[in-house]
Amino acid sequence: MWNTPLSACTAGKRKLNLGENSSVMRLIEALSKLRVSGIAVAKIERFAAKIGVDENKLLELYVKTKNMAGKERFAATPYSERILFLPQCLRARECPAKLGSHGYICQECGKCELLQVTREALSLGYRSVFILPGGSIVAKIFAKVRPKACLGIACLKELVLGSYVCEKFGIIAQGVPLLRDGCINTDVDWKQVNTALCLHAPMNT
Repeated sequence: MWNTPLSACTAGKRKLNLGENSSVMRLIEALSKLRVSGIAVAKIERFAAKIGVDENKLLELYVKTKNMAGKERFAATPYSERILFLPQCLRARECPAKLGSHGYICQECGKCELLQVTREALSLGYRSVFILPGGSIVAKIFAKVRPKACLGIACLKELVLGSYVCEKFGIIAQGVPLLRDGCINTDVDWKQVNTALCLHAPMNT
């Protein structure tokens, strides 16, 4: 397993008590059944501000609800029909990777955890692994590679918007949010990544 230390998420304005916010959960569940665009993300942000809840908490609930809804189908998809998206912000500061037409090309320097997770995914049989410079390239990759399922690591907003692109292409998705956002030196729970990466139904090998 990867050795990256885990960091705690930044506390929100206040804890979101699901028992006391059933209307919030109903909203999230309803949104999770729809193709959510950037407009819907903006609505979530405005709703969060209106009820005094950290918008990241609502986005996190959305991602968790989406993951739960697609988990069984993702697990039933052979590894060979899956791809993995990694964010460039998890690279080492002095990363020598070169930017290609479909993202950064790892030089296998071993300065960050991306080499290890890439090797793990490919050893399982994942079709491809991409280190993305941004979310705008996702549709281009889907059109070329045509996977049946995708595991993505990104900030919450990118995961929400990414789920919309996945639905547009009919791709089953799972997402793991970053623990800390930013352009460099971000972090993720690598145990959670490994769990999602290895998800499989009993009929898969």
